[in-house]
Amino acid sequence: MPFPLIPTALGVCFLLVWAFIGGMVFRDGQLAARRDCELDAAILPLEHRPAQYRPSAGRHRQKRLGKRAVRAAS
Repeated sequence: MPFPLIPTALGVCFLLVWAFIGGMVFRDGQLAARRDCELDAAILPLEHRPAQYRPSAGRHRQKRLGKRAVRAAS
């Protein structure tokens, strides 16, 4: 191989290697996006339910814990 073609061949190989690396990064990003899309399609959206206010919920808990609650002696 003539000497002037050696740097040209090395430069072309260098560019081909970086094109390969860039293609693999692009492919990995496409596969990750497809995987995320497939996972999101399997998740069903929750229906929105308004929060219900139950003022007596705390009193029932206090009644249950009131007889069993023991204070530590100080």
